[in-house]
Amino acid sequence: MHAFAGPTAADEIAARSGLPASEVNALLSDCDSSQTSMNFCAWRDQLVAERELQRIVDKRVSEQPRRKAALDAEMAKWKKARDTSCEKSARNAWGDGSMRPAAQAICATAATKEMATRLSARVSRKSQ
Repeated sequence: MHAFAGPTAADEIAARSGLPASEVNALLSDCDSSQTSMNFCAWRDQLVAERELQRIVDKRVSEQPRRKAALDAEMAKWKKARDTSCEKSARNAWGDGSMRPAAQAICATAATKEMATRLSARVSRKSQ
């Protein structure tokens, strides 16, 4: 069994949003009930993807500690490009509409999962 240390994505969202955890959990329990629920569910999915990417980065650093600075720089550059691209894409598709935050988070989640897959493949190749 895998024990996860640290707060859940819902706890993190509650802390960042200032909403009580019970309200956040209610929003996350039915992602289709309202635009706010859609936004929070998209945000949760993004946080989960980012945690998985960080786990892969941490594994890579533990295997190659001297590459930490280069990997940190690569991830920072990638994240900035991801955020800029997803913000532009969401704004082009939704303007300032209520769907924009969810669209931006969905884009970031997809890009983060793609980067996690690529980085994980690099880790796997190096350990063979």
